[in-house]
Amino acid sequence: MSKSSRPARRNNTDPESTRREILQAALEILAKDGPESLSVAAVARRAGVNRGTAYQHFPTREDLAHATASWVSERIYKEFYGGLEELAGDSEVYPPDLALERLSGFAMNNPELSRAWLFDVMSTQGSVTDKFWKKYVAQLGEFVDAGYGRRDMDVEVFAFITLASALLWPIWVGAHARNPRARDKMQRRFFDEMMRLVLFGSLVPERHADLVQRFSAAPDPAE
Repeated sequence: MSKSSRPARRNNTDPESTRREILQAALEILAKDGPESLSVAAVARRAGVNRGTAYQHFPTREDLAHATASWVSERIYKEFYGGLEELAGDSEVYPPDLALERLSGFAMNNPELSRAWLFDVMSTQGSVTDKFWKKYVAQLGEFVDAGYGRRDMDVEVFAFITLASALLWPIWVGAHARNPRARDKMQRRFFDEMMRLVLFGSLVPERHADLVQRFSAAPDPAE
């Protein structure tokens, strides 16, 4: 990278602001090049902060990777669950169409964030302690216990399928959608097909009569 193309060094006396800038730079590197490309030095260059300052915040690559993953998880958690209880109304569980729409919409609007989080969860060895993942799996378990999902549903596999597909679909959209209208149409295609998949695969259709009626109809080719 040439000297002129590097970000200007910041003279920021706010440690918390500097920390956020470093984490944002780490997120961008993770999303673009994957976890192998992450280093404190590379992140410092991208953030435009002094390398020594970056090492003061994150002494090792492992410290940086852990902090970035936690930061991403917190942002996804707030974006996905924020206000979801109010949107669900009096329902004892989150309606599956509402949850899927929120998830796919978030992924379309935050592709880098989504990919960085997915990289981290997929590469975690042993028990996954990620806040968003644990909440998502736990609520799927409650969904099954309440009789809305099949008793033999493997909630962890179901969680992985729905999350991975929703978070990776924007990559396909980005490569094939030529304009915002095409992008919106492809997002709707994903939502409709995923709803049919879960309704007639893992959920108990009798508990979702309105959704069955809605998604049993053949899609209108003109839409």
